Amino acid sequence: MIFCCCTLIKQQAFAQELFYQVYQFETPYQGHINLKSYDTYFAKSDESYEHFGKNIQDRHLYAHSFEAEFGVLDHLEIDAYADFEKPANGNFKFIQTHFSALYRIGERFDNFVNIALYGEYYIPQKSYSTSQEAELRLILDKDFGDFRIAANPYVGKYTTGDETKKLNPGISAGLYYRRLFAIQPGVEFYSDFNEQQDVIFPTLDVRFTPAITLNVGAGFGLSKASDDLLFKSILAFDIQAIRPSKLFHKPYHFLNS
Repeated sequence: MIFCCCTLIKQQAFAQELFYQVYQFETPYQGHINLKSYDTYFAKSDESYEHFGKNIQDRHLYAHSFEAEFGVLDHLEIDAYADFEKPANGNFKFIQTHFSALYRIGERFDNFVNIALYGEYYIPQKSYSTSQEAELRLILDKDFGDFRIAANPYVGKYTTGDETKKLNPGISAGLYYRRLFAIQPGVEFYSDFNEQQDVIFPTLDVRFTPAITLNVGAGFGLSKASDDLLFKSILAFDIQAIRPSKLFHKPYHFLNS
């Protein structure tokens, strides 16, 4: 019984979700780079997790990630991330990198529901965790007048290390009011089925320019295994990295700009 309990604690320790984003159908334009900064602060929590071999409390944990998205084609993007953590009374440390690709099917409004496919692979530092993880995510969204609904059912699986190799399903979803260009309120929901962690975020998207956006939100845990209160932000910059004349396939919006 002691062995089983310890194993369960260890499985929960590495199931820490640090960053919260509901993926939508859009991808960067071909030849564009999106630079994103993710920040999460765990203000109130009774939960704990494994941090470089030590059991650390979630409370006052600060997590940061830097992402670069590149539009290979108008329908295909590839991404690279670098994640960092700073626990309470601890040092700011690099913990892992992960890579992803997103492919969207068709154009918005081509189909009744917009569909995209997303795959991601996590490679943590060995001193942080020996468990690499693969994740597949289905991206669905639909506009209803001034509202957009997005849903991301997903399944993850550890591929290395001592973690259980069973599938880890979950879902994230969001509802957004998009009538205004500069400010768009919304609400997001995140659920990890195995860990029974459920969090809801009232959010606000602020568009400073067409190329600079900020997403902020306050998260509230809905289940006993969830963190009680956390805050998140995602700051995004869109940069045209490759001149349209250098592209093999010129996107329609370049030809008419």
